Amino acid sequence: MSGRRKKIVFDQTQNERGRLDTTYSELGDLLRDNDFDVEPYTEYMILAKHLKDVDVIVFGCPNSSKVRSQEIDVLKKFVKGGGGLMLLSLSGGDRGLMNNMSKIGEEYGVTFDNTAVKDDRNNAGLPTMPLISDIQPHVVTEDVTDLLIPSACSLRIKDKAKPIAFTSEMAEPPKSPVIAITEVGKGRVICIGSYEIFRRGGGLKHKNNKNFAVNAFKWLSGEIKMTKPSAVAKAQKGGAAEAGATGEQMDEFESTLRRLVNAVFDLQKDIQEVKSHVGRVDENIESLRDQFQDFAEKTQQQLGVMIPAKQFRSPEETRAADIEADVKALEKEVKSVEQLKDHVEQRHSSGAMPKETYTEQVEKLDARLASLEKKLKKKKEELEVHKKS
Repeated sequence: MSGRRKKIVFDQTQNERGRLDTTYSELGDLLRDNDFDVEPYTEYMILAKHLKDVDVIVFGCPNSSKVRSQEIDVLKKFVKGGGGLMLLSLSGGDRGLMNNMSKIGEEYGVTFDNTAVKDDRNNAGLPTMPLISDIQPHVVTEDVTDLLIPSACSLRIKDKAKPIAFTSEMAEPPKSPVIAITEVGKGRVICIGSYEIFRRGGGLKHKNNKNFAVNAFKWLSGEIKMTKPSAVAKAQKGGAAEAGATGEQMDEFESTLRRLVNAVFDLQKDIQEVKSHVGRVDENIESLRDQFQDFAEKTQQQLGVMIPAKQFRSPEETRAADIEADVKALEKEVKSVEQLKDHVEQRHSSGAMPKETYTEQVEKLDARLASLEKKLKKKKEELEVHKKS
């Protein structure tokens, strides 16, 4: 397994209603807890070079904004080459929102209708908050019995796409798809009639919506894994109540452990950013040192006043100090990862952790350790060279 996590970006160049820092902040946290890197996409325009390290791009309901034809071509190539694409709309579809999501979606057999889904009988308090229970079997609907999809539009499907969620017979419009999926080339696409399905305090407060979110992004990113046994399968093994309680405890533990492992990766990213800032500060100090040296020499020549030029450490001394600091930081991080790995080993040895989870976490931690030890060795060698010079 590679140490690299799948990267999901949420477009923010089209005045989207679904924004990672506000309406989708809880979704972002949920995805990070499930081993994804999540970031906003702010590079205007959408260019292939900006999507090189991206696995999934999300358009969370553009508002009065249209994606350019050149950008649509980039997205087509991105999907065909193995990328994941999620398009989310709202009641009224393209016409109501004055966007062109259907221009993108029609390539994958989906257009967003100018409709407003309502269900007077099956809802979460309001007709415009329908509970969708006509869910088709698929990896993205595993452990999903219904979905809360507020303020949705219906979808028009062509033969490329597969609808996986429909309104009820009593809804308006009746028996109409609200979620569809498509596979094109090596890539995958999901179209959803409402961005509010993942909205903080909206659709995401419904547990099944969270399950669907994790499944959907794993599928879009190509990270297809064996699904967990259903509650029925657990009950058939005997001791349904006990098994259910144990399962909940294991889920909670796995979630906590996953967050710890992810924290290690996030910490490394923060360290790299700090090192970058420190590097810029060093460059500024070096520039000031040169300026002071020039000033000292000119003053000495003009006034005959001696000014000590050595007000800072030499570049060699500064570099050696920086390397020593890097070595200490790397040694500390190696120790932290080793302690976390020991904890995982203990949990597995005691039978408290499933083999699949154990293997996944150990591979991640081993990859991280190998990377850190390689960097540490290089830094120590570099420090020895400076000490001898």
